[in-house]
Amino acid sequence: MMKHTLRTPGKALLATALFGIFLAACNDDDTPKPPAKRSKEYALTVSTGTGGGKITAKELTDSTFDLIIRIDKSTRDTTYNFALYKGKKEDGTLEIFQTITSIKSQTTGAAVEAKWANVKSVTVDGQTKKFNYDSLLKYKAFARVSFVKKNVTPNADSVVAVGNIGGSAQ
Repeated sequence: MMKHTLRTPGKALLATALFGIFLAACNDDDTPKPPAKRSKEYALTVSTGTGGGKITAKELTDSTFDLIIRIDKSTRDTTYNFALYKGKKEDGTLEIFQTITSIKSQTTGAAVEAKWANVKSVTVDGQTKKFNYDSLLKYKAFARVSFVKKNVTPNADSVVAVGNIGGSAQ
């Protein structure tokens, strides 16, 4: 009888150890992972039709996005205007959708990059509307980078690079 009572604590200890291992193995594996951030690239082309730069749309965690427009080469002391227009570049219309920024190049041959950051909404025709990454992918627009030739009368807008984005690129 004495032999039997000595075995009981060993079984209880084994059961406790197995229960502890089981609990340790059940960690937070069931927590949902955040959705993967998406990104999309579009090509910018120059008048020769090759190269020029790129447009990158990057989704942020809250469905907002950053839009980065980059030209591969610039000329020193030239101010480049970055903007989005409605429609397709082939349409020939220049109805502005969003002015991004103007950047003055500091060196010749360097890339210049403009960023439209943390976009949550846009104002179109005087109305502010929610605008997220999926909205951008559906919207028909094109990006255009230009500079103003000031030594020409009248001042002429010169296109550096252009590229369809969103619904216009499909």
